[in-house]
Amino acid sequence: MKPNDRFSFLKNNRVSQDTSTLVQCYLPIIGQDALSLYLYILAFWDDGQKEHLFASILNHLNFGMDRLLKAFKILSAFHLVTLYQKEDSYELLLHPPLSASDFLGHTIYRTLLENRIGETAVSDLRQEQAGGEPLAVPLSRVFPDIEDMTSHDEMPVRANFANDFDLEHFRQLMARDGLRFQDESSDILVLFAIAEEKKWTWFETYQLAKATAVSQVISVKRMREKLAQQPVSSDFSPKEATIIKEAKSKSALQFLAEIKQTRKGGITQAERDLLQQMAELGLLDEVINVIMLLTFNKVDSANLNEKYAMKVANDYAYKNIRSAEEAVLQIRERNQKGQEPKNNKTKPSKTNVPKWSNPDYKNETSEQTRLELERKKQEMLARLEKGGD
Repeated sequence: MKPNDRFSFLKNNRVSQDTSTLVQCYLPIIGQDALSLYLYILAFWDDGQKEHLFASILNHLNFGMDRLLKAFKILSAFHLVTLYQKEDSYELLLHPPLSASDFLGHTIYRTLLENRIGETAVSDLRQEQAGGEPLAVPLSRVFPDIEDMTSHDEMPVRANFANDFDLEHFRQLMARDGLRFQDESSDILVLFAIAEEKKWTWFETYQLAKATAVSQVISVKRMREKLAQQPVSSDFSPKEATIIKEAKSKSALQFLAEIKQTRKGGITQAERDLLQQMAELGLLDEVINVIMLLTFNKVDSANLNEKYAMKVANDYAYKNIRSAEEAVLQIRERNQKGQEPKNNKTKPSKTNVPKWSNPDYKNETSEQTRLELERKKQEMLARLEKGGD
């Protein structure tokens, strides 16, 4: 999109200009630029009568191009505007804002608003619940002919908000499995973002959250690490393949318990804390398992060496090691470097023994220098014979 690019409004796409919900609910989240752009579009909507330049928006709102692009992205994310790119121009589709009750019924929108203005202020925006029994009248009673126009199998129409996240069911499964949030407000937003990016249902998102939880606490950091895993193509030896298989098949605690059992020891609290620390770095269990195996092989002890394990864990976190395969390749690379021949040249050792005492010493003194040394030698002997004067 460039300032001189052209756009037009779609025909028959007029929306309500009631701005109360925009100001009360949307504004704290989308910001002044996005709201100004939306109000501009409402005001200048012309039912697709002619084409316009984006430069006219920039001029009217006193925007730069970067601010305009960002505002369009925000409006698109909140389903207030959709831009359609054609061959040489754009078409702009307007969407009406949600009502206040629908907006606050949207889990993510409500959470974002609570993060901006606080739970108390959001609670004040909620519509009061009506008392008594509703005097609802079925549409078919008013229009009897409707029975012949519709199928009896049709379900009642329910508002379906794109990208909504069924947090209620998500929480129910958390309670069943004993999981909890680390920071509910921020965690929910990341969970929603993951579901939107992957086009997952809330249940698919929950399965990943459960698989990567740390001590029953959902770790959105480890969820991101799991999603960032890339396939590793390498010819692994049978031993390496076994390590990878075992590392992937067990949790870090289970893996440690099996190793400790072979050494006739139990898991200490310090080792539990160490597993927690490595997980908080964002390392997945399969990577932590390889680190533990490396540590036990390196340090001959019944207990996990905390200092060495954390050194490796910090290194792996820095290098973004996200899978057992990548961790095994790191070990292989390290071992290969350790086996490389050292080409360090042997430096001559310092000694107080004079060079001429060396059997291989070659006297390369010139004749002129030798005569001069001989003259000084005779002068010194002469002074000694005279008493050292």
